[in-house]
Amino acid sequence: MLQIFHAARTRSFRLLWLCEELGLPYTVAHEKFGQPSPEFLAVSPLGSFPAIRDGEVAMVESVAIMLYILGRHGPTDLAVTPDHPDYGKYLQYLVFGEAGTAMWANPIMATKVWGPEGEKSNWTTAFCATRLAKQLALISEQLGAGPYLLGDRFTAADISVGYTIGMAKIFDVELSSALVAYLQRLQARPADQRAIAVG
Repeated sequence: MLQIFHAARTRSFRLLWLCEELGLPYTVAHEKFGQPSPEFLAVSPLGSFPAIRDGEVAMVESVAIMLYILGRHGPTDLAVTPDHPDYGKYLQYLVFGEAGTAMWANPIMATKVWGPEGEKSNWTTAFCATRLAKQLALISEQLGAGPYLLGDRFTAADISVGYTIGMAKIFDVELSSALVAYLQRLQARPADQRAIAVG
């Protein structure tokens, strides 16, 4: 059975949410951020989240794991197939949630949480905040076509992007009204609520 190493407010939430949407059985190994267990480090030597073990398969990197789960445990409407006209857009936003958006949020969050007093804001965090705002504006614009990134269809891309927007909100990043409404729609999904209840 799929085992997910999870710590609160980390990218492992994407996997919990995805599994709940799929109705896929999984177990959770609860970890405390910054205090990795030996079992967790055996899968994720850097101590970064998320990490999974699925039989003989061990993986890190949230979007790669999402693609693995969708491919291994599909087919599902959460994934767009290569023959679909929206396949490129689906892949773009699935990856964009991490590589295009969360990457700009990381230095801001790390500096706010761990930066010494007097250094919680600097040129780098200001630059990253400007870039993050541009990335979020692109997502907001994309939502003009419907309630989800692909119009009326909810996909794994929404899970990827939705996690990042949720984290941005926690760290007081300004969100457009379209993104606030989008986040509310996502958080109203029963699978999202079940994933939150995991802890």
